[in-house]
Amino acid sequence: MPRRSLAVALIAAPVLAQSNAVSGLDILMYDMTDLAYYGRQGAAYPNGEAGFMVGHSWCNAGSVNLPWVSQSGGLMVDQYPRIAFLLARESGGRMVQVTSQGHSKHSPTAYNFQTGPCLPCNSGGGSFFFTGCSDTYGSGINSGQYVLGPNHEINPWLGTWNPVGSYFDRGDPAVVGPAAVDGARSLTSAQVAAFNAVKNRMVVREGELLAGAAYYAQVQAVVQGEPLVERGNNIANRACTISGGPNWICSAQGSSMTGSVLTRWSGATTSSNSNGTDDGQFVVGVKVTGPTNGLWHYEYAVHNVDNFRGGASFKVPVAAGATVSGLGFRDLDTDPLNDWTSSVSANEIAFAMAGTNSLDWNTIYNFWFDCSIPPGAGAAVIEQARPGTGGLTVQVLGTAPSGLSFANKYSVGNSSCGVCRGSFYELWTPSSTFDMGGRSMTLTLVNGAYSMSETPVAFVPLAGQNLNFAFNQATAVALPFTLAYPGGTTNQLHVSASGYVSPGFNANQLVPSASLLLSGQPRWAGVWAPFAPTGANNVYADVDASRAILTWNAVPLIGSGPASTFQMQFFPNGTVHVVWQSVASSAFSVMSGWSTGGGQADPGETDLSAALPAGFSLCAAPFDGLVLGASANPVLGTTLQWQLGGIPAGTGVGALFRSLTQATPAIDLTSIGMPGCQAHVVLPDATAFLAPPASLQIAETIPNVTALVGVTLVGQAVTFNPGLTPLGFVASNGMVLTLGL
Repeated sequence: MPRRSLAVALIAAPVLAQSNAVSGLDILMYDMTDLAYYGRQGAAYPNGEAGFMVGHSWCNAGSVNLPWVSQSGGLMVDQYPRIAFLLARESGGRMVQVTSQGHSKHSPTAYNFQTGPCLPCNSGGGSFFFTGCSDTYGSGINSGQYVLGPNHEINPWLGTWNPVGSYFDRGDPAVVGPAAVDGARSLTSAQVAAFNAVKNRMVVREGELLAGAAYYAQVQAVVQGEPLVERGNNIANRACTISGGPNWICSAQGSSMTGSVLTRWSGATTSSNSNGTDDGQFVVGVKVTGPTNGLWHYEYAVHNVDNFRGGASFKVPVAAGATVSGLGFRDLDTDPLNDWTSSVSANEIAFAMAGTNSLDWNTIYNFWFDCSIPPGAGAAVIEQARPGTGGLTVQVLGTAPSGLSFANKYSVGNSSCGVCRGSFYELWTPSSTFDMGGRSMTLTLVNGAYSMSETPVAFVPLAGQNLNFAFNQATAVALPFTLAYPGGTTNQLHVSASGYVSPGFNANQLVPSASLLLSGQPRWAGVWAPFAPTGANNVYADVDASRAILTWNAVPLIGSGPASTFQMQFFPNGTVHVVWQSVASSAFSVMSGWSTGGGQADPGETDLSAALPAGFSLCAAPFDGLVLGASANPVLGTTLQWQLGGIPAGTGVGALFRSLTQATPAIDLTSIGMPGCQAHVVLPDATAFLAPPASLQIAETIPNVTALVGVTLVGQAVTFNPGLTPLGFVASNGMVLTLGL
């Protein structure tokens, strides 16, 4: 379709309302907490299948309460959200899904925790997910096979599910007669107890788990009545490591990100669209490499996020006279008989569904080919697989071998120049061994920052006041002295039953994550885990003018799990000791560390058992690096903003450099006293700025001159900050703008 015709068609599309939209309903999936391995099945390794599961945290970011009822009068009720999962692998330049369409978690109860980024939690009476409240399920809870039902039963666009005749109604093995269609649960605990460790969980063929590959796990909220405009935050994804089969060792890495896992695909661009307000979204990722021998290689990955009707074909425009070869396709199974077929016409490359193998929700299919035409602007077309309300196709604007130039922007290099961290942590995954038992850690305050070491510290015998905590409780403990810590002082400590302490109030948070540790108030995490103190097995505060000692005395985990004993000792000079007497393995994630809070960048995990004997230090004024971006693509005749963030407080001077030539490869600046820094511009012009704020914008007007199509403009910023590098200057990443239409 010509570009003008496409634009007219999109503008003229009827404006309809999503049929069951509830105004103000917005559920935020803000963390993929952990990844755990549960066992294997089938043929001998490596030809069998492995079972995994992830955990998640979400909260009600909207202005209305979400009804949450799963049963009434002995019958199942469809009035609660579901959680879907998938695992993807990036290798060989391709991002693929390695799990099946899978099963979703049917959550029977909302817990409405006073935690998370949606606070304040406005909990009240009735069965609702209340506004501002959060809910967290680690992989140990999400893996419960009693509440995992097949995704194909769910309408992800409306968020609905019919209990009658469902998997839960029929049971496994299925019952016969009226009991299979009466809406009463037939899947029993006894049936589930007979399942193996893989059934209904995230199932991965062992041959898909490749050494050295990058893995990403994803969790998705499926919420009945949530408007399309509010669904941009329904998905969280996170990098993971998986190694050591057949007994796989896995862990979540870094921080969670919002959006489709395809946004993690290195070197790729993504775009999305839905079938108006009649059905859900597809995300299309594309990565183009080459040319090699005159051919560019195009890799596409298409993620059906929540389109109920599914995809039956994938079509990409191609310029006339193109040479096309090497067409390929990948789905989720190993059956070649249902692989999509491919064809090439004068202006289109098409892949079409075979049989009933549609591209259904929570699924990623891959398509690739080689072409003599370089990448340009174009709209991929996805035909709907099943009848229903709305258009027959979904069009997703993006990259194609169309011969049409388009404006583009992308970042090069990194923002690690002069980075100085103020936080550290180690996160132990569920059921892994806590390897610091019987050891201790000392945090010594030196020039406003902590230095960490391992020196023999005695466990002080239990004494003081029993704080009489129950599960998910916290309290403030007054100090008879002023405690200094990086960034401030305090005369009280906020103590959480969950194993962490803060100088300021942090809403009680049960399951640890890097994003939670690095946000909010400063926090010392002794052993952060969902502890459930009771009676004498509790937290004790032993405080006098010389020190404050907080002891978790044989405190069990939630669900009467094994008990742990550890101690945190605070002294007026700012020294903090953490003494781990005995810490049990947990079905949940466990974290130890320190953070100044406030939303720092994730420093990555520190292996405390290896790092503490040698010691390591943090910074009094953490710096996460200069980050340069652009507010929009550089379209001819428009004005965009260069956006510079992360500028350290007290910066006196800086400059934005711009050039028509990119330094390829980037120039290493270590030799001039800027280790970790790179130059990305050659013979640039500069715009200086004085005493900048933490972030600033500089306008750039793109002339409306057709001859500039395809011209590259490269930007990079520098600020003067003595102490962060020997030379005193730090540099941002580079930002490359390709001017176009």
